[in-house]
Amino acid sequence: MLYLESFVHRVQLAEVVSRWMVNKPRPEDAHKLKEIVNFNSYITRLWADRLTCELLEQLYGTTPTSLLCKNKGQLKDAIVRTPRFTNARIDELFRAYREFPEDYYRESPFDGRAYYVAQPDGTPLYAGSTRIKRFRRIAEKGSRQIVDYMLERIRANADALAEERARKLGIPKHQLITPQEEQVAEFLRAERRLLNMIRQGTIQEEFPILSIPDVVGIKLVTEGDQQERLIRILNSSDQCRLLEVERHSGRYNATNLRVAYTIPRALLQQHVPAGRALEIFRARGFDPAAVPAAYTRFLDTAEDHVLLEIIVSSYQEFLESEIGISMHEERIFKQRAIRDYHSHLATNVLYLMDVILALCLSPADGEITEVPIKLWVKYLPDTLDRLLRGLFRMPMDASFDDDLALFENGWQPALSRADGP
Repeated sequence: MLYLESFVHRVQLAEVVSRWMVNKPRPEDAHKLKEIVNFNSYITRLWADRLTCELLEQLYGTTPTSLLCKNKGQLKDAIVRTPRFTNARIDELFRAYREFPEDYYRESPFDGRAYYVAQPDGTPLYAGSTRIKRFRRIAEKGSRQIVDYMLERIRANADALAEERARKLGIPKHQLITPQEEQVAEFLRAERRLLNMIRQGTIQEEFPILSIPDVVGIKLVTEGDQQERLIRILNSSDQCRLLEVERHSGRYNATNLRVAYTIPRALLQQHVPAGRALEIFRARGFDPAAVPAAYTRFLDTAEDHVLLEIIVSSYQEFLESEIGISMHEERIFKQRAIRDYHSHLATNVLYLMDVILALCLSPADGEITEVPIKLWVKYLPDTLDRLLRGLFRMPMDASFDDDLALFENGWQPALSRADGP
């Protein structure tokens, strides 16, 4: 089902998600989810940094330095701090950015690094960035793909119902005249048919692989012939295989390079989680003493390669994508606004993705026998809020009743209280 191309163990992850979609979890699924998501979150930072540094060193002939960025303001500042050149448009962008910083989504969470290379005089030059897609965005993007698939299934079911009506009337389907109310009723019957298939689990084997290709992204600034040089570097690399070149032009101008990258297994094996990383694993429900062995098993059984996107554009186009006419945040708003299907099924898919990924960040651990969000049940947003708060041991309301007892018995009781059968 949900196939995160930049993760290893991505097939296992897709299998777990498909089981949870039809409420057929296995007892070990919760722990497996936590291992796959958290170990991937740990190693992607290592291999993404390694690959970015290698590519920049070959492009610029010098070892880059990097700066950790935890919000978009830090990244945008990094881009404007050392301009490569200036012109009237760049001056205009800088003036607006400095005068009205509140217009630029500076507090948006960001998980990545900004990279610099040194010029001959020692001045740092912005050269690119890495970005690991946040769990909330993975949930949102994954649910959108799943919902699109389900909408296609519902429409196909509705079409089959119309075909059946036409056959009973003895006319071709294209001659069928259907009042608006009956079309709506037919769509709802088709939706109910799909919900029953999900509830009974009969549709699980039909779930397609729905890929999310850009969980890890690298953006590189290139000028002149550097873009073509980068393509030659990738084509001659032993660790990278260039799969696709997609050029965008218009308001957003950049080249997307889809790349298969052989993970640096030896490097990753040398960096067993320790120190601060081990404390984060502890906070997410792991036994610190068991992490090193689990990490080794995770790498030993991982796929050999991952897929990622490398986005390449000039410095000025980078500025446009961060503080100009093709600002990334504005494009995201437009994507979110374009939705054909808004039923409780669509909402529940997002709720379930939220719970799955929040579980991986939470201190909760243990076995699960029932998925807390069932796609055929109607929920209010308050239900999701209660589930997420329960995962993180947060008060669910202002009362002084017995909800605290849930925390003493592990996380499963809190989840099993989800509304509905």
